[in-house]
Amino acid sequence: MMAVTKGILTPALFAAGLLLTGCDRVNRVSDALELTGNVSGITPQPIGPDRLRVSLPSTGAVAALAPVAQNSDVTVWQTLDGITLSFRRGVLVATRGLGDDLMSADVEGDINLLRGRGGDGYYPHIRSHLDGEDRTVFRSYQCRRTGQAPTSVKVANQVMSARRIEVLCVSRGDKFTNIFWLDGTGRVIKSRQWVSTAVQYMETERIPR
Repeated sequence: MMAVTKGILTPALFAAGLLLTGCDRVNRVSDALELTGNVSGITPQPIGPDRLRVSLPSTGAVAALAPVAQNSDVTVWQTLDGITLSFRRGVLVATRGLGDDLMSADVEGDINLLRGRGGDGYYPHIRSHLDGEDRTVFRSYQCRRTGQAPTSVKVANQVMSARRIEVLCVSRGDKFTNIFWLDGTGRVIKSRQWVSTAVQYMETERIPR
């Protein structure tokens, strides 16, 4: 399991941490998670040209992240301060360094839905977090598509045609709604996804270069 950097992410910290160096090996990413605060003298070495603009509406924090590792269909994006966000085909599966982190998420149902393989029925979704004693706690949700429509969306200051998909996930005493915008190839180019109670929603935007 990857190490977790303690503490809630502040707007200043998130905005200052722009692009941590990385390589194509996941173990180097795990090592980088031990870092805290700003790291000087590190030249960014992303594995791809794209960037991911991420914002946390609950705090006003904004940053641009670079891809630093690829493992099958999971891409790890990272900041200079060791914060990492892992996405599987655009769906958030883990965070490290945000404080109340998403430790893991089973997003197979989400992937099938975004790829047009799911209907309007419910499918299972399982997430894990750490409790106050650093024990992993799992929670099961039932999710379903609640909206889908063609639309236009602004990405990287460019208006693009997209397909907007809204997904509601419910559990006992808890629920959240994720929104995905997909381009003509089915790639997630923009999203609004739930992280945790403390972090709340995360908004992402792919910035191609």
